Amino acid sequence: MTIQQQLVTLLSGFTDVGTRVYPPAPEQPARPYITFQRISANSENVLSGSSGLTNTRMQIDVYADTYVQAQTIAGQVDALMAGWVVPNVSQPAQDLYEDPVKLHRVSLDYSIWHS
Repeated sequence: MTIQQQLVTLLSGFTDVGTRVYPPAPEQPARPYITFQRISANSENVLSGSSGLTNTRMQIDVYADTYVQAQTIAGQVDALMAGWVVPNVSQPAQDLYEDPVKLHRVSLDYSIWHS
């Protein structure tokens, strides 16, 4: 199972978005929803070769109609990530407003270590 599939499994059904967790969102998805994308992935090497670990930086975006709803879901995502068996480190988050579609967005960033 890829790290992306593991992430979907972790987030689906355990936040207020239900199973609306998408790599790219479909056109006009039901709200609220979560999207994610891999920003970078790097195999970790040591002097004797590959360590077998990969460090993937993943961006998770929460979209909702209200600021409060976006913040609530982002808190749920952060709690799930903190309790995940896959080691990860939270990076700085950002609050945004997507004016063309009138949605509040919280952009979360994680450094995930996996094999």
